[in-house]
Amino acid sequence: MRIFEKASLKSEIQEVSRLLRLVSPDDVFTRLGLERRLRELSDQQDADPGSHFQSRLTFKGEPVVGSYGISAAFGAKAMSAFSDAVSAIGASLRGVLAARGPLPDRPDFEMLITGTAVGSFGFELESRNRELVEGGAVSEAVDRAQLLLEAASQEEDDALAEAVVDLDQRAIATVRSFAEVLAQHGALCTVATVHRTFSFSNHLEVVRSVARLEAGNIVEQEEVLSGVLIGVLPVTRTIEYRLANGEVVRGKVDRSVGELETVHESLHQLSTVRVRTTQVGNGKLKYLFIGRPELREPNVGLFGANEDEPR
Repeated sequence: MRIFEKASLKSEIQEVSRLLRLVSPDDVFTRLGLERRLRELSDQQDADPGSHFQSRLTFKGEPVVGSYGISAAFGAKAMSAFSDAVSAIGASLRGVLAARGPLPDRPDFEMLITGTAVGSFGFELESRNRELVEGGAVSEAVDRAQLLLEAASQEEDDALAEAVVDLDQRAIATVRSFAEVLAQHGALCTVATVHRTFSFSNHLEVVRSVARLEAGNIVEQEEVLSGVLIGVLPVTRTIEYRLANGEVVRGKVDRSVGELETVHESLHQLSTVRVRTTQVGNGKLKYLFIGRPELREPNVGLFGANEDEPR
């Protein structure tokens, strides 16, 4: 059962249940009919394994003829570009994406076209690898593609920087390539999952996305910070770090760093840590911690002679 059929089924169950509550006790035949329908719907819901991640990618614009059809040339290019973007984002989040060469772990992010979508012409997509759905491999990659397209379509630099800070430049380039296919063919798209839906509202947003995802607009640099670790959240993989000048920077921790349970050992001690900063346009720097804090000997001039951690 596709995820959108599942949502419709859930809605119908709620409606039948509501009607049952309104039926008079004397209206026996109506009650029996509603109870029978509720059992049928419940049986359908119970029979659904719900084991595959599902999404919907639909298009409108010049290559699309209503809900009747879509240009074969455009459809093939767009679906291939979207598949590349999902695979590259997934590999980037795992930390296994090289600057060039075949996309690694591609089978883990492969999706099947399982049907055509109702409404604007498009496709129902389903993850192929059942074993990896629970861990969020495909779903997280599609969610991040949605977030990146949405942030790129707007004019807020900080939002785009936040969306790309933990992604490899190659992954960002594949999302840009997907937007380029749309722009070249005068098309818009909608990416929908059970969690969220993103749609381009007009062609200007598509063109803006292509421009804002250019490598020259997204500046990345690596540096070493000196200061004190003051907070770490292992589950959300977030760190707070106080610099020598008292400024507190916050950022995500790259997955290549590994588990963070032992990072607490560095709390409130002088240290250095490697970070990658990302800046989009004139926006603020966004930080990605790409190493663990390395302790330094106290009173060695980090904050001045005979000086402890910054207050």
